[in-house]
Amino acid sequence: VQIYVDDIIFGATNEKICQEFSKLMEDEFEMRMMGELKFFLRLQIVQSDEGIKIHQMKYTKELLKNLSCSKLFWEFLHLT
Repeated sequence: VQIYVDDIIFGATNEKICQEFSKLMEDEFEMRMMGELKFFLRLQIVQSDEGIKIHQMKYTKELLKNLSCSKLFWEFLHLT
């Protein structure tokens, strides 16, 4: 669980700590919960029971598409 407050992201593995922090912040500031963090500064964040993975596949694909990379390279990207 993460909380995003004016360019601040808070995360913890303990749900209770997140809820307590969220309540403190809501009491002090105008804020809203934005749900699970998936994208931030062109980074993709994938959360699972195995852990947190951070990558830039979406950004990389867009960049390569804009550079008009060859079909062979696109085929390679889909294999990985």
